[in-house]
Amino acid sequence: MRPASCYDRKLYICGSVIELVEFGLPVVKSSKNSRVGRAGQSFTTDDVKLSNRLKNVGRACQNVRRIVNTNFSTSSKFVTLTFAENVTDLRFANHEFGKFLKRLKRYLGYIPQYIAVVEFQKRGAIHFHVLMNCPYIPVEVLERLWGHGFVKINAIDNVDNLGAYVTKYMTKDNIDKRLAGQKSYFTSHNLKKPEETTDGELIDEVLAAADVERVAYSTEFDSEYYGTIRYTQLVLASPVTLADFRSPPESRCFPPLWGECIPLRPGRAGSY
Repeated sequence: MRPASCYDRKLYICGSVIELVEFGLPVVKSSKNSRVGRAGQSFTTDDVKLSNRLKNVGRACQNVRRIVNTNFSTSSKFVTLTFAENVTDLRFANHEFGKFLKRLKRYLGYIPQYIAVVEFQKRGAIHFHVLMNCPYIPVEVLERLWGHGFVKINAIDNVDNLGAYVTKYMTKDNIDKRLAGQKSYFTSHNLKKPEETTDGELIDEVLAAADVERVAYSTEFDSEYYGTIRYTQLVLASPVTLADFRSPPESRCFPPLWGECIPLRPGRAGSY
């Protein structure tokens, strides 16, 4: 059996924002998961259900924050789609949002890169916050394409951490039961995935070379499995990728004693 490997740090690279997670106890990479999930529980209490919803909100916020920082910038368009009527039916709202995307595709000729998050107002009304990579569209046109009420274009010119800006609409207070079994955000299929690595040497290299403008957020908390975890979020002066730091693959050609290296011909081992 191949021994499991361990790591004590994990780095997420999301455009001009990087996130470093440092674990108090080593994290073991293993193909087997020994934890018991909800499927193995005979009964789930209301407290456990609430705890699970909070965890789901937290994971959704992490995903949205990293996707946004990887794919969008201050040149993206951030709009809020509001229903004129007090629409509280999430399935209906999601269906109408899908129809809006189809009308937007007909207008532009393509589906732009986008991410949309659902927000519930205190009165229960639903609206969508949508971040898109697309050319300028007049608000009157967006209202016609939306077809359900007011459309607001939000100014994001001075936002240096778009992921945090967008996820403020996905706070822990927003754990409406209507989200149970439903998506709290939607994305287009043409987005890049955030990069991540647990390679200690590579993490050191990235951190040493990173042009850090500011520490956006830092915290510590205790984990049952991983001890004290420290989380740090850094805003950089310019975007980076792991490809900027990874070494090129080694050549399969041995250095020649003299002259140009000539690859071996297939089927003629030992001949040059």
